[in-house]
Amino acid sequence: MLLPIPAALTAPATTYGQFISRQFATLTADAPKPPVIETKGPRIELPTSFKPHQPQIDEDTEVVQAISDGKGHWYLATTFGLMLTNGKDWWQPIDHKDGMPQIRMTSVALASNGDLWGGTMSGVWRLREGKFRYFASRRWLPSDSVKRVWCDTKNRCWVETDKGFACLEEKAMTLAEKAAHFENITTKYHNRRGYVSNCSYKVAGKPELGTVHDASDNDGLWTAVYLGAECLRYGATKDLAAKALAQKSLNALLELERLPGISGFPARATVTDDELKAGVTGLDPKGTVNAPGETALIWFRSPIEKNVWVKGDTSSDEIDGHYFAWFLYSEHVADAAEKKRIAATCKRVTDHILDHNYTLCDHTTRPTRWGHWEPALMNDSPRWKEERGLNSLEILSHLKVAYHLTGEKRYNDAYEELITKHHYLLNVLNYRRNSPWWKLNHSDDELAYLAYYPLMLLEKDPARRQILSQSLAKTWEPSLTEQTIKAEASPFYNFMYGGLTGNPCDVESALVTLQDWPLDQTEWAMKNSTRMDVTLRVAPGGGRNRTETDRVLSPAERRVTRWNACYWEADSGGDGKGADDPGAWLLGYWLGVYHGYLK
Repeated sequence: MLLPIPAALTAPATTYGQFISRQFATLTADAPKPPVIETKGPRIELPTSFKPHQPQIDEDTEVVQAISDGKGHWYLATTFGLMLTNGKDWWQPIDHKDGMPQIRMTSVALASNGDLWGGTMSGVWRLREGKFRYFASRRWLPSDSVKRVWCDTKNRCWVETDKGFACLEEKAMTLAEKAAHFENITTKYHNRRGYVSNCSYKVAGKPELGTVHDASDNDGLWTAVYLGAECLRYGATKDLAAKALAQKSLNALLELERLPGISGFPARATVTDDELKAGVTGLDPKGTVNAPGETALIWFRSPIEKNVWVKGDTSSDEIDGHYFAWFLYSEHVADAAEKKRIAATCKRVTDHILDHNYTLCDHTTRPTRWGHWEPALMNDSPRWKEERGLNSLEILSHLKVAYHLTGEKRYNDAYEELITKHHYLLNVLNYRRNSPWWKLNHSDDELAYLAYYPLMLLEKDPARRQILSQSLAKTWEPSLTEQTIKAEASPFYNFMYGGLTGNPCDVESALVTLQDWPLDQTEWAMKNSTRMDVTLRVAPGGGRNRTETDRVLSPAERRVTRWNACYWEADSGGDGKGADDPGAWLLGYWLGVYHGYLK
């Protein structure tokens, strides 16, 4: 084991409130009687005169409901937000300037614990300790058109919409319990013979009614992310269940290199004839290789096992995942026989890359679309300048891992040559530099950190670590001129950054992300472009990221997906008929546990 398990650096609360939503066509027996919102009778007259410096009230404001806290204050739900008043001579508006997500209110409720709930024309919000939490989309409500909200003695919020009812409640939970939940749904819905990836639902929002596995473009990468999480889990806990799950996914990962019948070439995905008959999706018999000028079919029969289909055109993304997973499994889980098996696979892949002039070649015998690390392209081709920093980082990391696992001098010689003759270590300083926000590739961020992690643990030379640390810090630490990763509050990035550098890594925001992450992974459409508490920024011209919010919102309020996604997106998600696997959450969590940031 390269790293000792450090003493905990923080002491987060053992339990927190995990929100869940139960949705019904009609009210259930445990629901309290909803309040009657009077639409007739005397109207509350808003003030027409104000004391000096008292906040003004929009003249078009209409009051839709008024409730009392029983202590002399009234909360008024209005068409312009909330009004807090003593009912006499003082009126204080609370609206989007205070962080309210939606201000066109339809109802208001006060829970016995002090939580204030607001129903709006576009979802529900909760105000607690000065902070708003927003609940919208089918993740939380049958419809965003809310008629009324009310609370029960358990401080649960009941919501009536135009399409049914919901009960929003906090369940006391620990992160360990949440991890167990995600392990359970991974096994139940996302694990196909050890391959861990997304799945689709037969009925929207109802995985329990049936799911369908997908042989995805990135089975190797997503399986590697999950496998990395299980390796760190075993490294921190010695839990035999983690070891068993890791072994299953390692075997699947190694099969990706065996089944194509091309020494050192791992497939993107594999699928058996029986799986296809059972409904597994992903195989397009007419799909072609994506490399320029290629017309060859991307799927082909395995020459090793005739009942297996293999997907070619593997990218550098996949290779990133393989080396990351081989390294972690060898360090934390493997016995002597497994170390030997991993080393042999790693040797074949690394030899393949070196023998093909730093490229990855598939069944076409030509390089795949993204399987390139050669100096001629990285250093001299204008078309590859955006990949220069990342791909230089990747190949240095792969060679370092290969040398560590096999002891083959050839790999260390290649590592030294790329640094001394082709300035690859200096190239790494180019990663993520001088890119405006709309050109950032968030998928590359995930790949870069998967490469930084083993490379920086293995590189012991202080001078070289200085350059690597500078490159890593420039991606994460706040900058006056560039958007960096710290603002994303990701446990994956934060704990890797802290674990590799020893620098403060904003444990608190990473912890909040882990806690706020919904238990339900379903891809519901999340629409935040209409919120009143965010500012939108629109990319000029042909930017990669079109419309984004001015900050990364809570995972409870946005699309839930992997670390390769853009979490700044204003509107994203799907129709509720599928979900990504929880490997992203699990890797972030177990990084935090292993490196001592979480208990």
